[in-house]
Amino acid sequence: MDKNELQSTNKLLRVIVALLLRRKDEKMLTLRQQIEILSDLSIKPAEIAEILGRTNTYINKELSGIRKGRKQAE
Repeated sequence: MDKNELQSTNKLLRVIVALLLRRKDEKMLTLRQQIEILSDLSIKPAEIAEILGRTNTYINKELSGIRKGRKQAE
């Protein structure tokens, strides 16, 4: 494995661990919450779409809504 492959694998492992740690027993995370977590972990929208099985358009729309919500909360 070259350095780029190792970095990519490590990044995906960090994502998996983070998602497992944030898992709530009483209810599952919403799709929007999953997108927010993955985005906060510096995963690109195209990669988020691939991970969650959604379109790039859908992910970008959700990320836009998340950013607007954060601005209003400030």
